[in-house]
Amino acid sequence: MNRKNITKFFYVALLSGGAAAISLNSCTEKIDDSDLYTFTGEMMTDHFVNNPDRFSSYLKILNRVTPSKRSKSSMSELLSARGHYTCFAPTNEAIAHYIDSLYRMEKPQVSSLSLDELPDSVAKSIVFNSIIENGSSEAYATTDFEIGALGTTNMNDRYISISYGTEVANVTESGDTALNTTIYVNTNSKIIEGDIEVENGYIHVVDHVLSPSTATIADLVISTPNMRFFGDLLKKTGWNSKLTTYKDEAWEETYDDVRGTTYNGMNGGWEGLFPEHRYTSFTIFVEPDSVYQNYGITDLESLKQWVMDNNNFDDDTNCGHQTSWGDDYSDDYNWLNQFVAYHILPERLTYNNMVTFANEYGCDASMMKTRTSSQFYVNVWEYWETVGIQRRSVKITGCRPAGGGGVIQRRINRNSVYNQKTYKENSGEMKPEDQGIRISDSNEDYDNNALNGYYYPIDDILIWNKRVPNTILNERLRYDITALFPELMTNNIRQNRINSWYFNEDKIGRYLTGIVDMGSGTDFEYLPNTSYSTGLGSWMDYQIDEFNIRGKYDFTMKLPPVPYTGTYEIRYGVWANENRGMAQIYFGENYKNLPAIGIPIDLRSGSGTSTASTGWVAESTIAPTGTDSTALFENQKTMRNMGFMKGPKYVQVSGGTARDSQNNLRKIIYTGQLEAGKTYYIRFKSVLSSTSTEFFFDYLEFVPKSVYAGESNEDIW
Repeated sequence: MNRKNITKFFYVALLSGGAAAISLNSCTEKIDDSDLYTFTGEMMTDHFVNNPDRFSSYLKILNRVTPSKRSKSSMSELLSARGHYTCFAPTNEAIAHYIDSLYRMEKPQVSSLSLDELPDSVAKSIVFNSIIENGSSEAYATTDFEIGALGTTNMNDRYISISYGTEVANVTESGDTALNTTIYVNTNSKIIEGDIEVENGYIHVVDHVLSPSTATIADLVISTPNMRFFGDLLKKTGWNSKLTTYKDEAWEETYDDVRGTTYNGMNGGWEGLFPEHRYTSFTIFVEPDSVYQNYGITDLESLKQWVMDNNNFDDDTNCGHQTSWGDDYSDDYNWLNQFVAYHILPERLTYNNMVTFANEYGCDASMMKTRTSSQFYVNVWEYWETVGIQRRSVKITGCRPAGGGGVIQRRINRNSVYNQKTYKENSGEMKPEDQGIRISDSNEDYDNNALNGYYYPIDDILIWNKRVPNTILNERLRYDITALFPELMTNNIRQNRINSWYFNEDKIGRYLTGIVDMGSGTDFEYLPNTSYSTGLGSWMDYQIDEFNIRGKYDFTMKLPPVPYTGTYEIRYGVWANENRGMAQIYFGENYKNLPAIGIPIDLRSGSGTSTASTGWVAESTIAPTGTDSTALFENQKTMRNMGFMKGPKYVQVSGGTARDSQNNLRKIIYTGQLEAGKTYYIRFKSVLSSTSTEFFFDYLEFVPKSVYAGESNEDIW
């Protein structure tokens, strides 16, 4: 077995839809269907009953466990009913081995090896960790797997991660070695038979019980053998004690009042679910011990010298404070505290969802489940704010570096040069000025999935230095609104694209911490494109999701930080249609008393955002051959004088790009100085008496003057 270095072939095969060519007992280059399970019409429980030599222990536990504290039926009864379930079923031997491991622990978790004496908590853990309720979506077959976490969490609200390895199948007489592809679940559970199709889902037989760590994220890092150095930094700074929160129990009680209900408050019959849980989680990027050793860093003093030589801590983000180089490491302005804080994000990010592959140029929604490496046209990226008082950010880029064998990587603070300066060229990466720091999807044979988050190994030392604010982040910062609310990532709301979600503090309470004030009667709903099969249709959203807000709405939210003090434009992404309304915008530092800026923005397609009032003219009309960039930029200047810009060409929509639609625009809502380290707020308030009009909220752009008024025209992407 070799999981330390997944071969390029397997990784590229997965990204190119090649998972369909991987069976559990096959070579890597063709399908061997001799052992594929034949569908018999059984329900999931029937299969366990009919195969006692394999599953009698698992079935016994299923008969004991109930789906919830309110249910009187058993899990075996649930799996006898219609539905869509993915089950990673452990064999009798796997369960016996697991109970034995619990019995032999330094502090035993069971008092007996007998299955009959298994504690209820352990039985529930075995069952809930092994089953995914896929709701209205189809269960996961192995052809749906990709490296990283599956999109839907298990019944224990934990992500299940997939990785791939190789095993020697046989050695021929000539000495050639044949390799089999092996699928691993949660690092150490091997699928020994997959894709057993039953009436209500798929069963994948595993050789170890799925038992994700119950340690908090900091404790998991601290206990990981190849992360000892950074683990010690977590303890010295006290960040380990700040990363212990997990579940909001008060929310659980609040949810009981609306359990099982949906809200239909949107035009078009959208129904939003109320979130059942409100977890708090974290993501930590960790340099393995070997990375520090490569720099000759072996103790705190050698790290301190390296940080002194490479930091940019006393820039604008430190708000006039001087970095302390003493040994009070818990101080927010201490050098070590700042160093560690820049490694931590306040949300749970799976490797798959660090960046969002959606409708970037060259792709559309129908490709989201079938994306191949050949469909990777442009880089994708996301900006994430780290923890700490300084309000700093990292940029994570999804890219395919030259020589990478087609593997799409995730890299931190990558700086690239693009073909994007004229109207004729595409937005592909020409070259990286700085490769950035590569993020590994897993930590070899060590579990990186903690109770309240993930950690990921990185291949270089991460630090806030001069190039980050002055080069990496000195660009147009486009934020999908959902990236500004950690709860949406942590609670698997943003990326599952299965349901719409509803937030209204009148009915259930405040869920999103980034919303600092919400007026009574404000209906707040998150809408993702839930259809992969029909392409984009009319979805003109960045990353194909949006917030749709209605009622006599009035809400205020915290804005992301800017990297350095300077003059910026703040732009609001517009998608006008006949259902929209009008909103007054307010902006400033004191969210309780924000001044109004400009006149109300009219989002109705027949009025404020019509062609007449924005200066929009189709580019095919201005320059039929597509080569007259001077005339095109003149039209852009005309629109800017009216406070608008065309939509970004980066966003692919049905029949073209966002730039081709007169209703898909960018409204310049503020131009002025923003200070790094400060917190700013924005408020949107309806100015119409109607409670049925909508406020569309997709993305915001923060654009430094060096970009929108630099030596060359701002690119069209």
